[in-house]
Amino acid sequence: MAGQHYRHQGHLWPATEQHVLLQAALLDGKQALDAFAQWRAKVDWEDELGYPTLRLLPLVYHNLLRLQLDDPLMGRLKGVYRRFWCENQTLFFLIAAFIKHLQENGVDVLLLKGAPLVLGYYKNHALRPMSDIDLAVRPEQLPRALALLRELDWDAGPMPSPEDLRYQHAVGCLRDFEEPLDVHFHIARDCMNSMDDDWFWADIEPMDFQGIPVWQLAPTAMLFHTIIHGVRWNEETPVRWIPDAIMVLRQRGDEVDWPKLLAFADSQRLTHRLALGVGYLSTEFGLELPETVTAHLRAYRSGGLRERIENTIVLGARSRWYTHPLTKQWVFFAEYCGLTEMDRPWAFLIGFSHYLRYRWGLRGRLEILPTIARGLWRRIA
Repeated sequence: MAGQHYRHQGHLWPATEQHVLLQAALLDGKQALDAFAQWRAKVDWEDELGYPTLRLLPLVYHNLLRLQLDDPLMGRLKGVYRRFWCENQTLFFLIAAFIKHLQENGVDVLLLKGAPLVLGYYKNHALRPMSDIDLAVRPEQLPRALALLRELDWDAGPMPSPEDLRYQHAVGCLRDFEEPLDVHFHIARDCMNSMDDDWFWADIEPMDFQGIPVWQLAPTAMLFHTIIHGVRWNEETPVRWIPDAIMVLRQRGDEVDWPKLLAFADSQRLTHRLALGVGYLSTEFGLELPETVTAHLRAYRSGGLRERIENTIVLGARSRWYTHPLTKQWVFFAEYCGLTEMDRPWAFLIGFSHYLRYRWGLRGRLEILPTIARGLWRRIA
């Protein structure tokens, strides 16, 4: 797996300069200091660093401060550290009223991604910058949650249709100039059926958010969610998942139930992506795994045609498929393969026609063929 860590630098895996910065943030002693010196020598501070890189700097500053580095750039790093500390404090304050409103009205609130990591793992508001808040509610409580959200002047759009609930995983909400809020009715975009949701909801634990009792994923589900969400090709390099996963393992790694995690990954045909993520952490940051876990991941073979098709857009250059109207349809097909089974060909094809109508925004499946014909005619003309 290690060789794949360098095939898509800057889109699936961190580019070289980002990898060096991660080393400065996460390693100890001379290794961290040497990595920072290497990164510092190549960076022009008057240039745009990019948001993925900027978000790592508070963690870099915190680590270098611990190592007592004396460097003129420490002042600038401290400024970035303070900026994100203020932004996260403000974000938590703004969102607390809504979370309290949900909780007081009987909606179970499960905080995802940044907020529980900040409070339970990094334990410092500066070290894990956030651009939004992600929370999950039980699917049956979604209408109530969105109604409560609208009471506080959030724009949640229309109630998701049955197809939205089948093919999407969250509702994006906005209010004035505040940071967006994502309300998940499926916890993970790669696991979108009721049994998957039950697996996550069965592995939760209480946490305190600004004095409000809510829920967070327990370490096993948290680690799985973090890695699978992160190991995905993106135009903006997915970097943040790496320190997040390492922090989960450093703080509560002894609580991770690896057999349970691996069994769920196998059932979801996500073991290949899990192996890629764990392999990166092991190769580049010295993650030590139980031998049974290593053997399981090493022995895993692709889950079949469905998984290989889905991975063409999950792990490959997704934007490449959007350059032509015909190849763009491959994205829809690959997405659909990730949402359903392929063991019944006729049901699979009927389901795909529903999904295609949904993605194209058509009123009915009878419009599919005329839409294809018009598209071909435009291409010919």
